[in-house]
Amino acid sequence: MKKVDIITRAMTSGGAERVIAQLANYFVTQQIQCRIITTDDNEVVYPLNEKVKVVPIGKKSDNKIIDRVVRYSALRKVVLSDRPDVVLTMPEDTGIYVILALLGTKILVYVSERNNPWVMPDVKITRFLRKIAYPFATGVIFQTEMAKSFFPKRIQKKGIVLPNPVDASRIPAPYEGKREKRFVAVGRLEPQKNFPLLIRAFAEFNKEIQGYKLTIYGEGREREKLEKLIKDLEMQNDIELPGRDKDVLNKINNAATFILSSDYEGMPNALIEAMCMGMPVISTDCPSGGPRELIKSGVNGILIPTNNEEQLILAMKECTNAEKCKTFSSSVAKIKETATSQKVFEEWYSYLFTRR
Repeated sequence: MKKVDIITRAMTSGGAERVIAQLANYFVTQQIQCRIITTDDNEVVYPLNEKVKVVPIGKKSDNKIIDRVVRYSALRKVVLSDRPDVVLTMPEDTGIYVILALLGTKILVYVSERNNPWVMPDVKITRFLRKIAYPFATGVIFQTEMAKSFFPKRIQKKGIVLPNPVDASRIPAPYEGKREKRFVAVGRLEPQKNFPLLIRAFAEFNKEIQGYKLTIYGEGREREKLEKLIKDLEMQNDIELPGRDKDVLNKINNAATFILSSDYEGMPNALIEAMCMGMPVISTDCPSGGPRELIKSGVNGILIPTNNEEQLILAMKECTNAEKCKTFSSSVAKIKETATSQKVFEEWYSYLFTRR
């Protein structure tokens, strides 16, 4: 039986973690023994097949440097205890240290880039170590051609652009009734997502068009900052931050529009899932090009420049037109055929297990 270890930071929330869960569940259906090894020791949020084993490493020291060294030393021992055929690791900051930790083991290590490589990792030493580590990777999986173009030719040659797998069973059927007057967003409450832009734009939109609400699902370090901004704008009755929700797709399905306001992304899973549900969408045209590959502006959604409040307000106003939103919904649902195709899972399988 083939074996794969998938290594990440945690399985709490996020696009990379969602992809890991879906890949792990697929692999065990293909008679592949699969473990998920996490460098943290946190609750697993995403549903996993009972055959998928989760092995947490956890904190080892209060000293950050010592903690990282001991964690990855422990991780190396865990991997060697079962000697998998393949190690797949994501996101990139975890992948860099996994590659270095497994040097000399002769185990095949693939790293999946999950964000804009011009920006992430955002720690200088980790960016430096990426230059050292990536030549030792067996392969690199990119989300977009733009992200792939960042790297030297020697890295590009061992890499491939693969779409994010989407589990069709998770996607609710497109909503058929009258949509609720509510804009929604889903993502970690972190600077990358630029939720202050969305909140300010909605507050301006609300001055002209009343009756709409804004709900931002997610959790993160920016919660207090966002709550203060909402209070300063006196929008407490119109903007909600309900936190994470395991049933978020059903919660947002009947909303007027899904909005992604990020400054940068890889290939945003939340945007893909919203489009698979047939939702009208607005997204920033953020690097490294994921939204641009999904949205044909004016046809199946609206693409706007990054950090542009005026254009976001105009896009919101455009999405109050019910007929236009119906057109977007009918066009956007076609994404589901591609994104949820079994072929996507098969492409990951082929790259990891048949390419040598």
